[in-house]
Amino acid sequence: MNKFDYIIVGAGCSGLSLAYEMNARKLFANKTCAIIDKRKDFKKDKIWSYWDVYKHSFTDCLINKWDKFHVKNGQDQIILDCKSFEYQSIDSDKFYKKIINNLNLNKNIKLILDKPINKIYETNEGAVIECDSEIFKSDVMFNSSLDNKSTKENQIYQHFYGCEVEFDEYANLPLYPTLMDFNCNQDNWVHFFYTLPMAKNKIFIENTWISDEKSFSLERYVSEIDHYIQNNLSYKKKYKNNYSELGSIPMFHFQNNTEYKKIIPIGTSANLTRKSTGYTFLNIQKSVKEIATNISQGKNLIQTNLNLKYNYLDNIFIKVLLEKRGSMCNIFFDLFKKNKTRDIVKFLSNTSNWYEDFKIILSMPKLIFIKKLFNL
Repeated sequence: MNKFDYIIVGAGCSGLSLAYEMNARKLFANKTCAIIDKRKDFKKDKIWSYWDVYKHSFTDCLINKWDKFHVKNGQDQIILDCKSFEYQSIDSDKFYKKIINNLNLNKNIKLILDKPINKIYETNEGAVIECDSEIFKSDVMFNSSLDNKSTKENQIYQHFYGCEVEFDEYANLPLYPTLMDFNCNQDNWVHFFYTLPMAKNKIFIENTWISDEKSFSLERYVSEIDHYIQNNLSYKKKYKNNYSELGSIPMFHFQNNTEYKKIIPIGTSANLTRKSTGYTFLNIQKSVKEIATNISQGKNLIQTNLNLKYNYLDNIFIKVLLEKRGSMCNIFFDLFKKNKTRDIVKFLSNTSNWYEDFKIILSMPKLIFIKKLFNL
């Protein structure tokens, strides 16, 4: 058996961010911490993007930042100016290296990899993790795992395959991120491509679906990206893929055990992912700073949540999505077309007020949103 003061389950964005913030406040000076994950190593496996509306600890891990972004639907294209709140992307490889190098300087922190977890539970004595051959215990546990999570909501997912594409010859690539390009087959759900310019001959392309399936076959994602390159980017020559990622983001919230006092959910497990968008990175950064501050001040630890307002509005949005499905591309496009960039960004980044929310709602198809608002 291994006993620690703290255990963090998961060495992903939320677990490592929390460890970094706690270490920065010297909370491990006289306390031990284990970070446990089934992953075997750290390598570039994610790109996290957001608008710069909140100062976090990882701006030195940026891939790039932009003051404009695009949204496309059919022949229509919108270019939105975001100079006051730049669109930024974090390189997970830089993020991992920064945090691991920082944590390795503290002998009280133990990183335990290649360790699948069978069971997590709480007793009167603390939190417990059971693995195949070992048991770990702690006074407090922070859990980012989605294993054995349940929900009563409709299980809709934003699932995707993204890859960095390098072109052998000149390609006329966009200068700014394309947040959503709906010029693709919708197949009675929501389908769009997301792109980030990386260099003159490089671009990150993400093939994104919103549907009731958790994922599609890799072959389907790759084939659709190839079609996008040939038809949407008008490039029909040779190219290669340097890096890829495959993921699935739940567009619903989980039910957490409210009786647990020593096991604190974090990240997506704590429902910090916006149902309507999948944005999580800044929500995690806000949450882990709050947790670390509360510990340093001796306050009670409670699960951090998104503002109930956004959960309420997102629930309405999901109801509309389930009814409209194949035509949601037009609703998304109108959101960007009919509103000021500042209002859109604040709404998507959880910093809007009710007046700004109301303007966003008025730009949507009123009848169906009102019906869902009153559950008609």
